[in-house]
Amino acid sequence: MQTDRLILRRVTPADAAAFLTWRARPEVVTYMYQPTWTEAVARQKLATWAEAPFEQPGDALVLAVERQSEPGVIGEALLKWAPGARQAEVGWALHPDVRGEGYATEAARALLDLAFGTYRFHRAFARIDEENTASVRVCERLGMRLEARLVENDLRDGVWATEVDFAILAREHGAPLS
Repeated sequence: MQTDRLILRRVTPADAAAFLTWRARPEVVTYMYQPTWTEAVARQKLATWAEAPFEQPGDALVLAVERQSEPGVIGEALLKWAPGARQAEVGWALHPDVRGEGYATEAARALLDLAFGTYRFHRAFARIDEENTASVRVCERLGMRLEARLVENDLRDGVWATEVDFAILAREHGAPLS
């Protein structure tokens, strides 16, 4: 997929080194509720994601995010087929060096286009740690509605954290359903 400034494409095993540049940073993965990655974990995850199907609930499509203007992977975008009737979860993570440039919003908008236009999902949602204000703002910019605030529903780094859930319907996003 292409946007005005980005290319989103299926990951390949060759993307492991790029993913490690942000997935090895505690400040990035803390809101993902995951430990930092090692080189071995990066190789294993990218090899698995590159071959993963996207055909049924539980499947995840992981895309590498690149700028059109220069080579190199700057982030990731996730579309996960959620349980329930035509539901999809969206997520994103970008290298800290490109924060504040609008790439997360642009990549997330492309995910919604893919979810609603190509895969014909009815509803897409994002589950975000309440303290991840940058991702909360992305959801707000996309017109996603705050549907839930789950107080202290999970542990992040040994501390109770609150999750906020945002969602949008295909008709609200305006993606063509042809």
